[in-house]
Amino acid sequence: MLPAWDNGGIASTLDWMKPLPVRALALIAAVALLGACTDNAPNENAGSPGASFNEDFTDVEAYPVFVSSEIVVGRNRLLVGLLSGENDAPIASPDIDMAISFFDLEKSARTPVAIERMDFVWTQKPRAGLYVEEVTFDSAGRWGAEVSLNGEGVDETVRANFDVTEQASTPAVGERPPAVDTPTASDVKRLGAISTDSHPDPRFYRMSIAEALRSGRPSVITFATPKFCESATCGPTLDIVKRVSDGFPDMSFVHVEPYKLPIRAERKVVPAALRWGLPTEPWVFVVGSDGRVAAKFEGIVGAPELRRALNEL
Repeated sequence: MLPAWDNGGIASTLDWMKPLPVRALALIAAVALLGACTDNAPNENAGSPGASFNEDFTDVEAYPVFVSSEIVVGRNRLLVGLLSGENDAPIASPDIDMAISFFDLEKSARTPVAIERMDFVWTQKPRAGLYVEEVTFDSAGRWGAEVSLNGEGVDETVRANFDVTEQASTPAVGERPPAVDTPTASDVKRLGAISTDSHPDPRFYRMSIAEALRSGRPSVITFATPKFCESATCGPTLDIVKRVSDGFPDMSFVHVEPYKLPIRAERKVVPAALRWGLPTEPWVFVVGSDGRVAAKFEGIVGAPELRRALNEL
């Protein structure tokens, strides 16, 4: 099961990002991206302060839900949503501050390894938003999170736990991603045959992934399906990438639909999405001139966040 908040089997969903079909992805054993796993296995801290990380979210004003589909050893772009304790409805407000203390429960449930203040980013303004921050985990296993919330009448601290795995399914930062031959404008009569973007930028369809990786120039690879993304975040994500691309004319930009077009009743995942191990969509990968992944973003990515990654190449 994908990493998720584990709190006594509570399964609430923020349906802002939809997983790719499970049957089409042999590498991903997923049920629902944002649900809570029902793993109540005891850990060595049972009966100690660590046991508090296993408590249910009851009688709370608000509680977090872990959105990232892969949490691994090393640097992670952590995505966290917020739900109402009253009715499990999504809460989206930049005026609610979130800070998280992280505990390696296999070492200590009393002393946090790190404390991070999360940044809020809109995913569908003004209806939906998430918290994001770069977090590094130095070991695999069960981790705890003490989440402090403050603002707009919310003053709450809750605890949860999650698992960190050794490896991600998508190409890791520093790795060379698969050089896949994806469709380009030269392969079709109209861009609508390879893109569901209502206003496709021709620059995004000049090269295949393989050509971009061989070009010797930095590139941005975006997997998104604007028309069929059930969360409605693929279109906004691709629009952000298009706007940012105007400031980087010497870089290669490639948009790939994760599903074969035209989409049928049962969606067929394209080889590129399978080779890149995508558990969800959308995804944005920044690849350096050396052909290695320099940064990657699951779900919505803010323009400043993406520009910063490109300026660092």
